[in-house]
Amino acid sequence: MDPFCLFYLHFADNKDSLTSDFWKQNVSSQNVVSWRGLAFENLCFQHVTQIKEALGIRAVRTNESALIKRWGKKGMQLDLLIVRDDNIINMCELKFYNKEFVVDKAYYKELMDRQGRLEEMIPPKMVVHQTLITTEGLKYNAYSTVFSNVITLEDILA
Repeated sequence: MDPFCLFYLHFADNKDSLTSDFWKQNVSSQNVVSWRGLAFENLCFQHVTQIKEALGIRAVRTNESALIKRWGKKGMQLDLLIVRDDNIINMCELKFYNKEFVVDKAYYKELMDRQGRLEEMIPPKMVVHQTLITTEGLKYNAYSTVFSNVITLEDILA
Protein backbone atom coordinates (compact mmCIF):
# COMPACT_ATOMS: atom_id res chain seq x y z
CA MET A 1 0.00 0.00 0.00
CA ASP A 2 2.96 2.34 0.31
CA PRO A 3 2.79 4.73 -2.69
CA PHE A 4 6.54 4.76 -3.31
CA CYS A 5 6.74 0.95 -3.23
CA LEU A 6 3.86 0.72 -5.70
CA PHE A 7 5.60 3.21 -7.97
CA TYR A 8 8.90 1.37 -7.70
CA LEU A 9 7.36 -2.03 -8.43
CA HIS A 10 5.39 -0.65 -11.39
CA PHE A 11 8.09 1.45 -13.08
CA ALA A 12 11.55 0.58 -11.79
CA ASP A 13 11.89 -2.96 -10.44
CA ASN A 14 13.80 -5.10 -12.93
CA LYS A 15 13.20 -2.56 -15.70
CA ASP A 16 15.41 -0.26 -17.67
CA SER A 17 12.51 2.16 -18.15
CA LEU A 18 13.44 4.60 -15.38
CA THR A 19 16.06 6.67 -17.19
CA SER A 20 16.95 10.27 -16.38
CA ASP A 21 14.53 11.56 -19.03
CA PHE A 22 11.73 9.07 -18.25
CA TRP A 23 9.25 11.74 -17.13
CA LYS A 24 9.88 14.00 -20.14
CA GLN A 25 9.14 11.10 -22.48
CA ASN A 26 6.26 9.49 -20.57
CA VAL A 27 4.40 12.14 -18.57
CA SER A 28 1.27 11.74 -20.71
CA SER A 29 1.63 8.07 -21.61
CA GLN A 30 -1.34 5.83 -20.81
CA ASN A 31 0.84 3.80 -18.44
CA VAL A 32 1.71 6.85 -16.31
CA VAL A 33 -1.83 8.31 -16.51
CA SER A 34 -3.29 5.00 -15.28
CA TRP A 35 -0.73 4.78 -12.49
CA ARG A 36 -1.50 8.35 -11.33
CA GLY A 37 -5.21 7.49 -11.19
CA LEU A 38 -4.60 4.36 -9.15
CA ALA A 39 -2.18 6.21 -6.86
CA PHE A 40 -4.83 8.89 -6.26
CA GLU A 41 -7.44 6.23 -5.47
CA ASN A 42 -5.00 4.69 -3.00
CA LEU A 43 -4.41 8.08 -1.39
CA CYS A 44 -8.17 8.58 -0.98
CA PHE A 45 -8.63 5.18 0.67
CA GLN A 46 -5.78 5.99 3.05
CA HIS A 47 -7.38 9.34 3.95
CA VAL A 48 -11.02 8.37 4.55
CA THR A 49 -10.92 10.16 7.91
CA GLN A 50 -10.02 13.43 6.17
CA ILE A 51 -12.70 12.83 3.52
CA LYS A 52 -15.28 12.30 6.26
CA GLU A 53 -14.07 15.52 7.89
CA ALA A 54 -14.52 17.41 4.60
CA LEU A 55 -18.03 15.96 4.29
CA GLY A 56 -18.83 17.08 7.85
CA ILE A 57 -19.53 13.51 8.99
CA ARG A 58 -16.51 12.82 11.17
CA ALA A 59 -18.64 11.53 14.06
CA VAL A 60 -20.87 9.31 11.91
CA ARG A 61 -19.99 5.62 11.91
CA THR A 62 -19.26 4.39 8.37
CA ASN A 63 -18.08 1.48 6.29
CA GLU A 64 -16.01 2.14 3.19
CA SER A 65 -15.39 0.01 0.12
CA ALA A 66 -15.18 -0.01 -3.64
CA LEU A 67 -17.79 -1.88 -5.68
CA ILE A 68 -17.46 -3.72 -8.96
CA LYS A 69 -20.67 -5.29 -10.24
CA ARG A 70 -21.14 -7.25 -13.45
CA TRP A 71 -24.33 -8.08 -15.36
CA GLY A 72 -23.21 -10.32 -18.21
CA LYS A 73 -20.88 -8.24 -20.39
CA LYS A 74 -22.00 -4.98 -18.80
CA GLY A 75 -20.99 -3.76 -15.39
CA MET A 76 -20.05 -0.81 -13.25
CA GLN A 77 -17.28 0.23 -10.93
CA LEU A 78 -17.87 2.56 -8.00
CA ASP A 79 -14.55 3.95 -6.81
CA LEU A 80 -15.49 4.53 -3.17
CA LEU A 81 -18.71 4.02 -1.25
CA ILE A 82 -19.07 5.52 2.19
CA VAL A 83 -22.03 3.75 3.78
CA ARG A 84 -23.16 5.82 6.74
CA ASP A 85 -25.16 4.91 9.82
CA ASP A 86 -27.42 7.91 9.11
CA ASN A 87 -28.85 6.06 6.06
CA ILE A 88 -26.85 8.00 3.48
CA ILE A 89 -24.37 6.54 1.03
CA ASN A 90 -21.72 8.79 -0.46
CA MET A 91 -21.09 7.37 -3.94
CA CYS A 92 -17.64 8.83 -4.56
CA GLU A 93 -15.97 9.33 -7.92
CA LEU A 94 -12.20 9.62 -7.54
CA LYS A 95 -10.63 11.64 -10.37
CA PHE A 96 -7.00 12.66 -10.76
CA TYR A 97 -6.80 15.63 -13.15
CA ASN A 98 -4.30 18.46 -13.55
CA LYS A 99 -7.16 20.96 -13.98
CA GLU A 100 -10.79 21.27 -12.92
CA PHE A 101 -12.85 18.19 -13.72
CA VAL A 102 -15.62 18.74 -16.30
CA VAL A 103 -18.85 16.73 -16.40
CA ASP A 104 -20.32 16.42 -19.89
CA LYS A 105 -23.76 15.10 -20.88
CA ALA A 106 -22.56 11.52 -21.53
CA TYR A 107 -20.74 11.29 -18.18
CA TYR A 108 -23.77 12.80 -16.40
CA LYS A 109 -25.97 10.05 -17.87
CA GLU A 110 -23.42 7.40 -16.84
CA LEU A 111 -23.38 8.71 -13.27
CA MET A 112 -27.17 8.75 -13.09
CA ASP A 113 -27.26 5.18 -14.42
CA ARG A 114 -24.76 4.07 -11.77
CA GLN A 115 -26.80 5.77 -9.06
CA GLY A 116 -29.96 4.03 -10.28
CA ARG A 117 -28.24 0.65 -10.26
CA LEU A 118 -26.87 1.28 -6.77
CA GLU A 119 -30.32 2.32 -5.53
CA GLU A 120 -31.68 -1.03 -6.76
CA MET A 121 -29.15 -2.80 -4.51
CA ILE A 122 -29.69 -0.88 -1.27
CA PRO A 123 -32.61 -0.63 1.19
CA PRO A 124 -35.26 1.92 0.15
CA LYS A 125 -34.69 4.00 3.29
CA MET A 126 -31.13 4.87 2.16
CA VAL A 127 -30.27 7.96 0.11
CA VAL A 128 -27.38 8.26 -2.35
CA HIS A 129 -25.28 11.44 -2.46
CA GLN A 130 -22.92 11.65 -5.41
CA THR A 131 -19.55 12.97 -4.31
CA LEU A 132 -16.57 14.03 -6.42
CA ILE A 133 -13.10 13.71 -4.95
CA THR A 134 -10.57 15.25 -7.29
CA THR A 135 -7.28 17.10 -7.36
CA GLU A 136 -8.25 20.54 -8.67
CA GLY A 137 -11.99 20.89 -8.14
CA LEU A 138 -15.01 20.92 -10.43
CA LYS A 139 -15.77 23.18 -13.38
CA TYR A 140 -19.38 24.18 -12.90
CA ASN A 141 -21.77 23.74 -15.82
CA ALA A 142 -25.25 22.37 -16.56
CA TYR A 143 -24.20 18.82 -15.61
CA SER A 144 -21.98 19.46 -12.59
CA THR A 145 -25.00 19.59 -10.26
CA VAL A 146 -24.96 15.78 -10.28
CA PHE A 147 -22.48 16.06 -7.40
CA SER A 148 -23.82 16.93 -3.94
CA ASN A 149 -20.29 17.35 -2.60
CA VAL A 150 -16.91 18.20 -4.10
CA ILE A 151 -13.73 17.45 -2.18
CA THR A 152 -10.30 18.47 -3.44
CA LEU A 153 -6.80 17.20 -2.75
CA GLU A 154 -6.30 20.30 -0.62
CA ASP A 155 -9.24 19.23 1.60
CA ILE A 156 -7.78 15.73 2.00
CA LEU A 157 -4.26 16.87 2.83
CA ALA A 158 -5.21 19.89 5.01
